[in-house]
Amino acid sequence: MSGPFLGLNARQYGLSESLSRDIEILDAALGAVLEDQEGPEFVAQARQLVADPSAPLPEAPERILRLARAYTVVFQLINVAEQKEIVRINRVRRAEGRNESISEAIGWLKQQGKTAEEVETLLQEIWICPTLTAHPTEARRRAVLDKILRVALELAEEDAGEGCNLKDPLDATGRHTDRIRLALTQLWQTDEMRTTSLTVREEVRNALYFFERTIFEVVPWLYDDLARALRKHYPEKDWTIPNLIAYRSWVGGDRDGNPKVTPEVTWQTLLDHRQAILENHINALDRLRMQLTNSSRLVPVSERFEQVLAADIQETKVSTWIQERYAQERYVLKIHTMLARLRSMHTDLEELRKGHPHESLIGYSSAEAFADDLRLMMESFRENQGELAAEFGELPLLLRRVEVYGFHLATLDIRQHSEEHERAVSALLAAAGVTPAYSELSEADRVALLTQELANPRPLVPADFTTDDRVRNVLDVFDVIKRAKRLLSKDSIQAYVISMTHGISDILEVLLLAKEAGLVHVQPDGSLRSEIDSVPLFETVGDLERGGALMAELYAQPIYRSHLSSRGGCQEVMLGYSDSSKDGGYLAANWALYSAQSELAKASSEAGIKLRLFHGRGGTVGRGGGRANRAILSQPPGSFQGQVRFTEQGEVISFRYALRPIAHRHLEQIVNAVIIASARDAVSDPPEFHEAMRTISADARDAYRKMVYDDSDFWSFYSQATPIEFISLLTIASRPVFRPGKMLGGMSQLRAIPWNFAWVQSRHVLVGWYGMGTGLQGYANKPLLADMHSRWPFFRTVMDNAQLELVRAHLPTSRMYSARVQPVALGTRMQGDIEAEYGRSVESILELSGSQELLDSAKTVRATVEFRNPMVLPLNRMQVALMDRWADLPEDEQDGVWREAVLQTIAGLAAAMQSTG
Repeated sequence: MSGPFLGLNARQYGLSESLSRDIEILDAALGAVLEDQEGPEFVAQARQLVADPSAPLPEAPERILRLARAYTVVFQLINVAEQKEIVRINRVRRAEGRNESISEAIGWLKQQGKTAEEVETLLQEIWICPTLTAHPTEARRRAVLDKILRVALELAEEDAGEGCNLKDPLDATGRHTDRIRLALTQLWQTDEMRTTSLTVREEVRNALYFFERTIFEVVPWLYDDLARALRKHYPEKDWTIPNLIAYRSWVGGDRDGNPKVTPEVTWQTLLDHRQAILENHINALDRLRMQLTNSSRLVPVSERFEQVLAADIQETKVSTWIQERYAQERYVLKIHTMLARLRSMHTDLEELRKGHPHESLIGYSSAEAFADDLRLMMESFRENQGELAAEFGELPLLLRRVEVYGFHLATLDIRQHSEEHERAVSALLAAAGVTPAYSELSEADRVALLTQELANPRPLVPADFTTDDRVRNVLDVFDVIKRAKRLLSKDSIQAYVISMTHGISDILEVLLLAKEAGLVHVQPDGSLRSEIDSVPLFETVGDLERGGALMAELYAQPIYRSHLSSRGGCQEVMLGYSDSSKDGGYLAANWALYSAQSELAKASSEAGIKLRLFHGRGGTVGRGGGRANRAILSQPPGSFQGQVRFTEQGEVISFRYALRPIAHRHLEQIVNAVIIASARDAVSDPPEFHEAMRTISADARDAYRKMVYDDSDFWSFYSQATPIEFISLLTIASRPVFRPGKMLGGMSQLRAIPWNFAWVQSRHVLVGWYGMGTGLQGYANKPLLADMHSRWPFFRTVMDNAQLELVRAHLPTSRMYSARVQPVALGTRMQGDIEAEYGRSVESILELSGSQELLDSAKTVRATVEFRNPMVLPLNRMQVALMDRWADLPEDEQDGVWREAVLQTIAGLAAAMQSTG
């Protein structure tokens, strides 16, 4: 057998024995595959480029492409080995009492003296809502993900040993290695990059993949964890676990800047959701039918169960043969009636796709009716010596899935830019003869007019109102919402998110459009009854700073208060992490977000409104990434009331949800944090901490904006010193990198995701720290800063996240990118400024933490970065060389292998850095 590919030795970097062994196994398997597929010379060249940073790069783009692919696969395998190690560590910790688990949180409540009744009340207030988005930050195809997952599963099987393996032949020696090599061969022979951009429907299918593969199975595990923890710490109570978790999605509903998300696409997405959950329920019932073969000759069923079954048999017209075949297996017979109802609904759904809606005669009227049938079975088991069937196995798991996912799977959010609503409202008001120039009105006049129209029950325009396509697309979305609520489920769509909310009118405009579609109803007393939430999204630093005052003013509007009253008295507000960071830099954005949460909480509390914050976090630290549980625990006092939403984006989705145990760990940490945050007493931050942060963040923001916005040469530097031009060529999403109608030409047109993505690729990674050093060094009261780091969770979390980004930054590599900038003096000057700020940031953090090196308290994380660095460098070198050659190529040569090679280096660096945008 041939040798390893790169001869990786993770032990010398201090990584664990088990992880190092897994990496060696994968390195050896890849070496065998690549030597077979590409030859010994190829493997030797790849090794040389890692061992010698000055080794010459190949000239031919075809060779660069294949080497970049090889390094990409290496990092994909290292990533999956690290995920397996995370699972292993957490399984080992089970016996010791795993930290940040649900059991730990319930035990903490017990230690705090909480009674069972207090815990029950607390749990009823909790609501956790991860929200999947299709933001373009996943560089891998699903076909690639599948093959990497196969490698992970085989690696885990091999690690488990063969002694009790019940699926392989008696002599299974070497079979796992063979399967790993097979998967790697198929991976090598599979195109890494898509040839065309994803369609929205493909993005929807990708999201459904993670539901079907992981989320369906894992969420019930959490409820089981909670039930076990409650029985352990509060055995005196008979617990009924409320629904704590619900999933939502933006995929197919987020139309902000994406013209491909049409009303028809949104409608088809909702049908896809319903089809996926119906098929999941049908499959689960089929499994249940094989389990619940209990004979009524041996153990009876309850009298109520028998009565309901008799009516169901008649209503669903179960065949005589089935009745006779399962005469003694009453639960199986009941499942046949339930399957008949679900299959009827599935048939109705197919008719609905064809545009022929009709209501099933035997289908369930609601998910609750389906859940009632499952509860009926559980009650019968409990009455007849079947407690275990009611507590464990497929029956309680299916019930929990029905309670969580209903018949809608994941509630779909609608999101659109505020400018589009203004345009649509202007058209409606002009057509109705109300005002010909709504857009020219002041904010106060707009609010007065919108309030007046919201209280008026008459529609503005007739149903056959004609307008331009842009306005029609906005109006038709509201018709889709109405249709979904009537024909599918009231939970199909609940929230309408308004991007770039600047004023009250932006929020009221959505309500007026909803009223026109019949989703907001004027009551006889002039109040409103609404079927949808109007959710402002505050994205820029300025909008975050004004958010609390804006909401206080909105709450003072009686008509809006009536809308909120009909929505349960709860206002959801979304906070934009990506755009605020792009606008003001890392430290200023974090402080603006923290302050906004405090002010929003204060305004809502004073108005008697329950606040639910929706955190629009991205994958990187510069976009609000980092550990979600720590973010929850470091929220401002009084801002958290048990309900939380947060986005799961791009590569974060595949990292957290590709493997079920990883998803389990991710979600249990969130539940742990939410329980603790909900129960602990709110202690106000010391005023001097806030005063210090106002000064520090203002100085940090000034430093950031001085470089990014005030320097007229910055865009020239950025567009040459990063691969931003080539990121726009990636086929990883339906959503464009630049806003529609814009061209590559400036910061205002660039989205926050590619802004981050490009800096990660060039190893500057400055979005997670730039400006911070200036802010911290300029603050004179160093003892106060040390006190803030010691006692203030928010400040410590911000500093810890910045440490990670400073470690991930690699200045020698970043100099290669800056060196290609023309004129040379510009690249030298900008790189010098970046390195000076880097030095200030490192020095300040080490002084604050009292550490000798960055990530001193997370040495494994630092070791992982250092282990990767020698392998990352060849990818960076190849990317820079390709970009240098690109400009000299004739246009007809830029497509094909040259383009593919550049994009492959981008994908490889995304895998290496475990981060895109």
